[in-house]
Amino acid sequence: MKKSFLGKVSLVTAVVFVLSSIPTQDSKAQEQENQFTLDNVLVSTSALHSFEEVELSEEVLSDDFDLEEAVENIPSVDEMSPEQRQLFDALIEEQITIYGFDNMEEDKAFAEVLTDFFDKSSGIYNDLPVAQEQLEENIEEIQNEEEKEFVIKDTIIDAFSTQEANAFQARVSVKFAAATFNTLFGIAVGGVAGGVSQFIIKKGKKEAQRIFTKTVVSRLKAWGAPKLAVAVGAGSAWAMNYMDLGTGLAKWIDARDSKPKNDYIELK
Repeated sequence: MKKSFLGKVSLVTAVVFVLSSIPTQDSKAQEQENQFTLDNVLVSTSALHSFEEVELSEEVLSDDFDLEEAVENIPSVDEMSPEQRQLFDALIEEQITIYGFDNMEEDKAFAEVLTDFFDKSSGIYNDLPVAQEQLEENIEEIQNEEEKEFVIKDTIIDAFSTQEANAFQARVSVKFAAATFNTLFGIAVGGVAGGVSQFIIKKGKKEAQRIFTKTVVSRLKAWGAPKLAVAVGAGSAWAMNYMDLGTGLAKWIDARDSKPKNDYIELK
């Protein structure tokens, strides 16, 4: 899959809301606006102005819009309208740009599994641990076909480790969970490359925190992880200050599950 600049734009626009909230009462604060470091990503405020604001629909920005309901009612891939499918494909490409590998075949495998997660005709529809297992198997098969040694590269260990592969575990990698969250939110609000950030800005941080907390709690329960739902809480506010919302939420949950900070979210 050919990579684009969408991921880079998303990472930049994701800090717009944070930058807008930095105090400007004194000269020191003003200087801090010129450069802002977020999770080792340095962004200058002048660069932010080079990107156009994402246009969200009046429906999404209305007081009646229910993000939880919109996420719950996202159609299966095979039922999407041409416009929905175009947005979906752009969101998948964006996630590959952010979380993908250096290997094109592995990127393709990641995109296929993430797509199948949203396709009810697949065997992994809406099932995070099964999707995770499928992704690990696909990557392992690619490596074997390329006659590599059976040693997982560091980048793969960080994201989709196949250790203890013989014992099925109800867990999902932080990166795959983050990509799933970002895709869900992007489809729901109808925007790619900063659409979620614009939604936060328009709604206001406090209201956005309430909305995303409610939505993530609902999704975790639907995915069979009700115990993790209680860990979300303040995580939504913290995640909004991260370079992208999906990563912030996934890392927050990982830090509070049964095996904290191991780059996996334990669903049971």
